[in-house]
Amino acid sequence: MQIEIKKTNSNKIYIVPVNGVETVSIAFIVPAGSTSEDKEYAGCAHLLEHIVFKGTKRYDEFSLKYELEVFGGSLNAFTTKDFTVYYARVPYFHFEKAVDILGELVFSPLIEEEAVNLEKSVVIEEIKSYNEDHLTRVHDLFAESILKEPYSRPISGYEETVKKIDADVLKKFHQKHYGSIKVIVVGKVTDDLLKTIANILRNDKPVSENNLKVNFSNPSNAYEARSNITQVHMITGTPIEIGLEDKRYPALLVLNTLLGSGMSSLLFNTIREKLGLVYEIDTVGNFWKESSLIGIYASTSTEKFPRYVQEINTILKRATIEKHYFEYGKKRLIGKLQMITESVPSVFAYVLEFLISRSEPLPIERLFEKIESVEYNHVQNLWREICENRWHWTCIIPHGEERLMKEL
Repeated sequence: MQIEIKKTNSNKIYIVPVNGVETVSIAFIVPAGSTSEDKEYAGCAHLLEHIVFKGTKRYDEFSLKYELEVFGGSLNAFTTKDFTVYYARVPYFHFEKAVDILGELVFSPLIEEEAVNLEKSVVIEEIKSYNEDHLTRVHDLFAESILKEPYSRPISGYEETVKKIDADVLKKFHQKHYGSIKVIVVGKVTDDLLKTIANILRNDKPVSENNLKVNFSNPSNAYEARSNITQVHMITGTPIEIGLEDKRYPALLVLNTLLGSGMSSLLFNTIREKLGLVYEIDTVGNFWKESSLIGIYASTSTEKFPRYVQEINTILKRATIEKHYFEYGKKRLIGKLQMITESVPSVFAYVLEFLISRSEPLPIERLFEKIESVEYNHVQNLWREICENRWHWTCIIPHGEERLMKEL
């Protein structure tokens, strides 16, 4: 997989040609997310992502989507802590319209007060649904308790801050942050396509990018009690000073895979299959350029919670990876990476993941080489080091079961 980089003024276009396909996936990456906001207007970046789809100078709300969907294409967007991403996937013959619409979304949104007021109510309902979803809420609570501002804030913001945002706030945010766009192009790539993108990028302007360092707090364990649940939903995790560009990152990938990827992984095999303590158990991870936050998510009954805590603490205290798990993790990771190369959307997501983590994308072949060089002792030593950290627990528990926190 070849990743080419073309520079145009303040822009970079990341190009991954894929032979034998007649589709193209394109992303415009804006260097602004929830960490770019004033705390008073938390949720501003996410709300703006919604608002641009309400209409632009040359497309109304319906046409923005219809013009791509009518030919089988798709258009969407998402907001992260550091970036907002607008992306489309279309048949190659329709690339001009896709590029034009992405350019309109990023450079020419209308941002009208009536649309803002309507969409604020939608976003507030979204926030409520997130808070009522136990899986989403335990992840947000984990971030809130272990990350420092501004990374601790939820991307969607809070009801009270979203209510304060008006069209003027969004216009100022757009003017300040929507520039220095990076572009990803994966699939059938031609000179005509690249010229079309370069032409749209003439509307771009350089902006100051938000290069904040992710900082961690040293909190006590955190929990919320809910009256409408019967299980405990929990994450236990720890920050580590290993990021995407660290020489130990490939070993961390192998470790993360052997711990929680698949039904043959260490945690699934031990905690679910052998002990029957949970239905679902997964590793969770956030990886940045200079650091990472890793953890274990699971849910279990209040009766099984004490035993679950005991078994996880035993695994951490033992700090030992059996060699067959190492071999499983390494082989599985290589196989999953190989399968990425067979799918345009998977290649697209692979490149995008690096960029929204503030790192330059690594060709998969180069990552293969790095993973192939990972040895058992690299992973074992890394796991031992991570297990020596203080692991922080975050739990969503049934109301009236607060006594369970004494088990931690």
